Amino acid sequence: MSAGLALGALGMAQPASAADAAPDGGGHANAGVKPGARTTSASTSAAIPAGYTIRGIDVSSHDHNLGPIDWPAVAAGGAKFAYVKATEGHTYRNPYFAEDYAAAKAAGLLVGAYHFARPDGRDPVTEANFFIDNAQFAKDSQTLVPMVDIEWPYWSGAPTCYGLTTTEMSAWIKSFTDQVKARIGRPVMIYTNTNYWNPCTGNNASFGANPLDIAGYTATRPPLPAGWTTETIWQYAAGDPSTPGSYSQNVFNGDYPALTRLTGAPAVAAPIALRARINSRYVVAESAGAKPLIANRTSVGLWEQFDMVDAGDGFVALRARANGRYVVAESGGAQPLIANRTSVGAWEKFTVIDNADGSISLRANANGRYVVAENAGTQPLIANRTSIGPWEKFDRIATS
Repeated sequence: MSAGLALGALGMAQPASAADAAPDGGGHANAGVKPGARTTSASTSAAIPAGYTIRGIDVSSHDHNLGPIDWPAVAAGGAKFAYVKATEGHTYRNPYFAEDYAAAKAAGLLVGAYHFARPDGRDPVTEANFFIDNAQFAKDSQTLVPMVDIEWPYWSGAPTCYGLTTTEMSAWIKSFTDQVKARIGRPVMIYTNTNYWNPCTGNNASFGANPLDIAGYTATRPPLPAGWTTETIWQYAAGDPSTPGSYSQNVFNGDYPALTRLTGAPAVAAPIALRARINSRYVVAESAGAKPLIANRTSVGLWEQFDMVDAGDGFVALRARANGRYVVAESGGAQPLIANRTSVGAWEKFTVIDNADGSISLRANANGRYVVAENAGTQPLIANRTSIGPWEKFDRIATS
């Protein structure tokens, strides 16, 4: 993703030639450099950031300057995933996309498609449809959610932020991301850099539910854009298309099972148990889910196991292993929690709050209140607290 541009003023009129700036698709994921610069340093010399173990690469047609990509060698070198440029704007298709997409999957990598956004086209819905029509997204266990590359224009004389105001840019991104989600049922990943996002969107903080690929070629992870508290992927080094095997380098923020949850058919995560901090006892779907949840068990069996299911838009649902039914904040949170629902609606959605001491709290979407182990765990759980104290804290315990 290429970031080279000449700076202009916000809202500056777009040159007439901008739409035809690079008919061969000049953009590629390179947002980690400053506006007006192009990086040529070899990514293979960059050290893998401390604390990350899952590596990947991203490529575009630029990476075919020296011939085909050796995908088995990429996999043998330790990469677990790859993003391949599919499209740019309304008309450009990467001629190497299908070849790379198939070969990377054949080498065993998890693979996703990315689109270089051209907001100067002023038609985000058409652009999103063009991307998805060519992205080969599949609801399988090897295809990663698509990604949109939103960064500085790359052609000489381009206006800052493509000539859009912050309001126009935010609206463009929302329309694009909404259309992708409508087409595939999953939030699109956003690739960007804080130095672009904050000034060009006016510090828009409303996209935090989309996974983030942050670009920054620094020893430590760069500051995140407005709206995000963590990154999903960090592109920590840019590739050098003039050097064999030098591709943009990425790390995933999590383990491999977590990476698989970004695919079209996420692997089923191991069930969890919830242990109340107030009494160190486990929450149980009493009588196989026929009675309200209560934190009174000293060990974990089938009735104490729950699947934490992604319910979209940053929410989770808890599904009891005992009966396969979802936990509900009954009567809008006025009654104790019980695992008796067959589908997820507003009352079955919760937000997971990560507390500073390593515990979690659950906030019910039904009423915006926190789940409490009432009377130190001697009474059923209920979502009726307005703040987090000892009784509202739980440990999330992996059961396998």
